[in-house]
Amino acid sequence: MKTFTLEEANALVPQLEALLEEIVSLRDKLVSMGPTLQPVVQRAGGNGGSKAGSEYVLLLQRFNASLSVFQDIGCELKDLDQGLVDFPSYREGKLIYLCWKRGERRVEFWHDLESGFAGRQPL
Repeated sequence: MKTFTLEEANALVPQLEALLEEIVSLRDKLVSMGPTLQPVVQRAGGNGGSKAGSEYVLLLQRFNASLSVFQDIGCELKDLDQGLVDFPSYREGKLIYLCWKRGERRVEFWHDLESGFAGRQPL
């Protein structure tokens, strides 16, 4: 497991802001396309397809690729709607999470591994 210093986590904030914006936008597009895909699903058994179905698959691939960036970086996306991201770190020799929420200018909170967002404490 990768761990982060506070400086390393803060350096990622601008990248994560942009990434979360993209992921939320993709998710919203996928959700909005859902109802229009019902006829496509019904035709799929007869080898039918559609441009909408292909677009949906491409959006889904982009969405999944964007989500995998968090794993590549080593931080954890905890809640997409709130934009909660945790960075494994050490505080006084104990493994903790540095906790950042979309819209915050920098990482200013932490919590232990069990308490989650409800246990956030200022650094």
